[in-house]
Amino acid sequence: MTENSDNWEPQERPAWQSKTSREEREALDNAPLATLRATPGTREAFMLMGDLAERYPRPQAAKGKSYARHKTLVDYVNAGGAFVADLLVAVAGDRSEGWLMCSHDKGAFTGQYVTWRMFDGVRTAWLEAGLIEHKLGYPGRLAFGNPGPTSGKLTRYRATTRLLEIAAKHGITPANVLEHFRFEFVMPSELIRLTSPPKPTPDTPSVAKLRSDVAELNAFFAKQTLTHPTIKHLGWIRIFHGYTEGYRWDKGGRLYSQPQGPACYQNLPETSEAGLPTRLQMHINGERVVEIDISSSYLTIFYALCDQQLDSNEDAYASILGPTALDRHVAKFWINASFGNSKLLSKWSKDVKRALELQLAKKGLSGFDPKLYPMNRIKEKVLERHPLLARWGGEIRGRVRDYGDLMYIESEAIIGAMLTLMREHQVPSLPVHDSLIVPVSKFKVAKEALIHHFRKQTGVVPRLDPEEDPEEW
Repeated sequence: MTENSDNWEPQERPAWQSKTSREEREALDNAPLATLRATPGTREAFMLMGDLAERYPRPQAAKGKSYARHKTLVDYVNAGGAFVADLLVAVAGDRSEGWLMCSHDKGAFTGQYVTWRMFDGVRTAWLEAGLIEHKLGYPGRLAFGNPGPTSGKLTRYRATTRLLEIAAKHGITPANVLEHFRFEFVMPSELIRLTSPPKPTPDTPSVAKLRSDVAELNAFFAKQTLTHPTIKHLGWIRIFHGYTEGYRWDKGGRLYSQPQGPACYQNLPETSEAGLPTRLQMHINGERVVEIDISSSYLTIFYALCDQQLDSNEDAYASILGPTALDRHVAKFWINASFGNSKLLSKWSKDVKRALELQLAKKGLSGFDPKLYPMNRIKEKVLERHPLLARWGGEIRGRVRDYGDLMYIESEAIIGAMLTLMREHQVPSLPVHDSLIVPVSKFKVAKEALIHHFRKQTGVVPRLDPEEDPEEW
């Protein structure tokens, strides 16, 4: 079932008329597709499923009975379990703000896992009970003269606080859902995806080359052995942004590991003081790994676009606002969030503040108060250190740049390094946006590949972290 299918229920057709903010549209566009294939793996999962079915029975029951047959009850319980598991996984992801997209095409429900009749019963009962909220989808093609878009969207669902509290009482949370449910993850059929706005991927020579490179990386890594307590990696898809007529495939372009959610290595922290699973607990072919990070990646690329080299001998964010780790991260966040905006940030909106707080929580940092970090002060201090940033939002090399340009240059450097490591050295690697994870013994060759491809894309040499071979520490 694709995002642009036109198999929709008539009552959902007017839904495109509702207005959503830019931030909410991005979250909705990043919603993962529900698999409805999860099955319970622990007593707690069974108890949660039974509890939900008892409290919120199937509506429109036959002859006044909630479940005319025992099999109907079992099927309804299993449908609820599969749905709640997918919803919790979506909450654990950091790109969709908990939204999950679901097909309403009855033909897509074969009955092998969950039938349409049971899913429809669960979602209807849960909507009425306030366990979930939704954004209705709309059809991909409309009759002549009928207003609306030419491409469709699947309906989105998100767990409410009420559903999360019920699950938590059974000891199941977004953070541990993989411990309680068995998931059968499916690799998307299309490796090149367009979003913001979402469009069907055209079949052109340019796309064929992009698709071929990703398929080659996926096939190569499938031959490697990746071990970790919680991680599942099926392969990557490459996501581009900002599609318009005459699109040149030069916006966005990062690789995203599948499946997304708590099983995705890209969503794990590099390190953790709490002893929780981290990316560096992974082993590739039995060997421990090192993560090589391009320090101040976006800022370095921006400087290069302005024909300057960012000073690689100093931390680009340290001591701008103050001496603490919190000061540094607020400055870093403001710069990168401004790159994600059409101009330098000027106020703490609700969404911007929430995004920062989520990042701080992952870093184990606390104590942020926007009143202690007024935007005008941040802007003043950042521009003292990086006056070149005053050019953001204006023309650079003949046109106005946006975050999609920065991301594309970064992704080309990362993917170029991955292809070189694979083709010339038979070295597997795992991208995390502005960094590469490789076996420790391959640090030197990976570092050389990253420097080469970053310089190829920008004309400047990046600062990498770590700088020294970890085997020599």
